[in-house]
Amino acid sequence: MNDDFKQTLIKQYSEVIEEMIVESETVYRSHLDFDELDFRVRGLIQAARVDGLDENIIWGILERRVPDYYHFAKNTSYKIAA
Repeated sequence: MNDDFKQTLIKQYSEVIEEMIVESETVYRSHLDFDELDFRVRGLIQAARVDGLDENIIWGILERRVPDYYHFAKNTSYKIAA
């Protein structure tokens, strides 16, 4: 995968993550439903793999954007790629 294409994919996935975060917010956007977000993230990771994007890139975006969710996912039974 060339770098330009990879950067375009990363930008697109970052935008999708932003939308997923907004869609997972509840109580007038004061609370993030981690279970809802987690469900969406798992599907996004599958799509990223199909597109040839490493799972770690998705987790990196999530760690920077929603560190509380990242730590939630890290401490659940789900595996985060190292």
